[in-house]
Amino acid sequence: MMKEVKCTIIQDVLPLYIDEVVSQDTKEMVDQHLQHCEVCQKVYEKMKRKLYIPAENKASIFKKINKKMRKKKVIISMVSVFATAIILFGAFAYVFYYERVIPYSDDLMRIESQNDNQLVSRYFGESYAGVNLTHPMPLEINGEKKNVSFIYYTETIADSPTRMLINNEKNLNEQEYIFELPESEKIDAVYYADFDVEKITSEKDSWDSVVKRAVLIWEK
Repeated sequence: MMKEVKCTIIQDVLPLYIDEVVSQDTKEMVDQHLQHCEVCQKVYEKMKRKLYIPAENKASIFKKINKKMRKKKVIISMVSVFATAIILFGAFAYVFYYERVIPYSDDLMRIESQNDNQLVSRYFGESYAGVNLTHPMPLEINGEKKNVSFIYYTETIADSPTRMLINNEKNLNEQEYIFELPESEKIDAVYYADFDVEKITSEKDSWDSVVKRAVLIWEK
C-alpha cells in the first residue's frame, strides 16, 4: 500500500501538475490523493481557475496586451514630442525675448543736443533689443530741483555681440542708432540706469533710489 502523502506536499506540486510538467509517478500520486482528499480538491479547482488559460482565449489576451503596449508607446511618444516642443519654445523665448540691460559705456551711447535744443540718443553698438526712457520728471538732486529723464538699452542673446558665437560672424559692422528724447526742452539732466516702473509704482523702488545708482550722461 502506498504511503499517504501530506496535503502540503500535494499542494506544492499542484501548479506543476496543472501545467502537466510532472513525472508520471508524481502525476499518479497526485491523482490518487485528489480522489479522496476534499481539501486538496478544492485547492486544485481554485488553483486551476487561476492558472489555466483556455487556448481559444490566449490569442485575445495577447492581442489586448499588445494593444496596451502600442497605446503606451503612442502616449510616451506624444509626451516626448510635447516636452521637446516646450524645451525648444523655452530656448527660443530665452534667445529672442529675454532682455538684459546693456551696461553704460561712453563708446556705446551718448546724449547730444541738436537744432532747437532737441536731445537725441545715439547708440554706436552692433545692435540692441530695445530702449527704455522716461519723460522728464522733477527730482531734487544735491539740494537742487531738476527735470530728469532716465534711459537704458537692452539686448538679447540674439541681437547681442555674443551671437557671433552662434553664427560665427567675425566682422559685424557697427551701426549708429538715433532717436529723439520726448520733451527735450524741459530736460535738465539725463541719467542712465535700469528701472522698473511697476516696482516704483508699488513702492518697491523709488526714483530717488534709481538716481543714486544711475550714471549722469548729459546735463544742461
